[in-house]
Parts: sequence; structure tokens; C-alpha cells
Amino acid sequence: MSDRPEFRPIEASPARHIWPYVAMGAVIAGLLIFIARRNAGAAAPQKEVALATVAPKIEPLVAPAADALAKKPAESPNLIGSAVSAAGKLAMVAKSELDRELGRSRAAQTQTAAYKRQVESLRKELTEARAQIAAYQKARQPAPPSDQEQILQMLAPVLRTSNDGRP
Repeated sequence: MSDRPEFRPIEASPARHIWPYVAMGAVIAGLLIFIARRNAGAAAPQKEVALATVAPKIEPLVAPAADALAKKPAESPNLIGSAVSAAGKLAMVAKSELDRELGRSRAAQTQTAAYKRQVESLRKELTEARAQIAAYQKARQPAPPSDQEQILQMLAPVLRTSNDGRP
């Protein structure tokens, strides 16, 4: 036998801790998700607003009209006239949107007035029902005792004690 072990031990490097790398990865992933949602969140409200204002009829939007006018070169040297016509076209689009919004507000006002009338009629029905219930409850109450009955009710305890509790 020798004093050397049969198998020589394998020298291992010191164990590295994994948790700092996991924490860094989680922070990086969180930042990436935050940035992606922030960019997506900025675009989403514009789409929602655009979809919420879509009219049943098809109308040109303000931005495409402006793009078309910007791309189209002036056909004549009359730059002021072309600018006025471009503004007129944009005004027509804005006027149609304004008219649509005015129509919506009028419809909302008429609906509000209808709701107010309905609430008022329901309040009238409620007060009538309460009056009917009060009348019914009053009719079911017994008649108040007459003066003679009140006197007898007051004297009844005195009369009972004077007869030694015998009726």
C-alpha cells in the first residue's frame, strides 16, 4: 500500500453563484417588456380613438388629404389659390366631422331629455303608490276609542283592585 490515494481528486473551480445572473436576466426582461408595452401603449390609444370616431359613411380623413396635397406639386404658379383650395378641402373634412359630432351631441341631448321625462313619470308613479299604501294602512287601523271607552280603560285597573281582583 502506498500513501497515495488510488484516484487522484479532480480539482474543481470554486462554485459560482447563479442568482446574480438570474436577477440581471429578470431585470433586463422586465425592462424589455416595459419598453415594448410603452411603445405599443402609445400606438393603441390612437387606434382606439380612430375606431371610436369612425362614421357609418366613408369620408376622407384629414391626414391623407394633407399628404396628398403635400405630395402634389403646384399645377399653376398661383400658390395662394392652391393653398386656399387645399384649406377649403381640409375645412370640408373638418366641417363634416364637426357636423357629425354636433349630430351626436343633439342625439345625446334628446336622449337625456327622454330619460328625464321617464324619471319624472316614475317619480309620479312612486308618489301615487306611496299614497295608496298609506291610505290602505290607514283604512286597516281600528277606529280610535270613543270617550266612554277611554274612560273605562282608565278606570279598569282601579276597579279591579277595589274588588280584590275579582271581576
